[in-house]
Amino acid sequence: MKYYFVVNPMSGQFDKEIVDNISKACFVREMPYEILYTQTEGDARRLAKQIPDTEECVVFAVGGDGCVCEVLNGLQDAKNKILAVVPTGSGNDFDRTVKRLNPGIHISDIGKINDHYFINIACIGLDADVANNIGRFRNKKWVPKTQRFNVSLLYTFFKYKFKRLKIQMGEETMIKDCTILAIANGQYYGGGYRIAPGALLDDGMFDIYLVRKMAKIRILGVLAKLLRGKHEKSSTVTRYRDKKVIVDSDEDIFFNVDGELMSGKHFELVMEKDAVRIFYDPLIVNEILGIEKKKSKKEVISDIRDKVSEDEYTHFK
Repeated sequence: MKYYFVVNPMSGQFDKEIVDNISKACFVREMPYEILYTQTEGDARRLAKQIPDTEECVVFAVGGDGCVCEVLNGLQDAKNKILAVVPTGSGNDFDRTVKRLNPGIHISDIGKINDHYFINIACIGLDADVANNIGRFRNKKWVPKTQRFNVSLLYTFFKYKFKRLKIQMGEETMIKDCTILAIANGQYYGGGYRIAPGALLDDGMFDIYLVRKMAKIRILGVLAKLLRGKHEKSSTVTRYRDKKVIVDSDEDIFFNVDGELMSGKHFELVMEKDAVRIFYDPLIVNEILGIEKKKSKKEVISDIRDKVSEDEYTHFK
């Protein structure tokens, strides 16, 4: 099996050593591999699509959620390509859900919004506007990369206008003024907010969270609960589950789809069951990222045994 690494060198936490680590990890395992670099938006999708589909291979998205989403879209209609993630973005929210899986290959559902696929979360409202406004702070030297989301959140909080949406799920249609509408396959978004703590990648259903309009001062409390995954008990939050959601608006609105922004007035979101395979190997990912595995007590004692005299070792025990 061959391993491909689609690398976004402009992702938030990318380091040049990561490329060397990829080579080392593959060399040790005697794994055939190839590294492909993106230069502009859309390259990750194009590169993933160009990978031969003649035999099974693992395609690592080395970047943030946007890179993962692009690679996912490039893998559609491929029978032998398996998706994997090396998280080097600023948020890495889909990776947070992947880390809850056991090592190995898993079959995952994916969502489709109009003609675009996504694997994590599509959202509209305050959170989508926050993502849209991050661009305002990309060239601000006084804003660290890791704080762009938080700065954009504060900016958006004071500027935010509630979204009036027509939402259809099954036979139910509602018109609501919304703070947030999140349609989730994964659990996390916004750099660690656990919007959908019960979401599973293989249950064939979206977890849908509607946060209704409220006094702005109350939004901060809901966001605090959201960060801890405790928002489901809030009276302003309603959870639904469905395979299809239709969202309409009288004016153009932004959907944040796995870190990518879509604009329009009409959106149809459909769940596609068992649509992609995901490969998860925390050992190789940590090696590539340069994260040292924490040693167990047994391993620590073994290290000490190798470095001290017999008397010192006996005293330590």
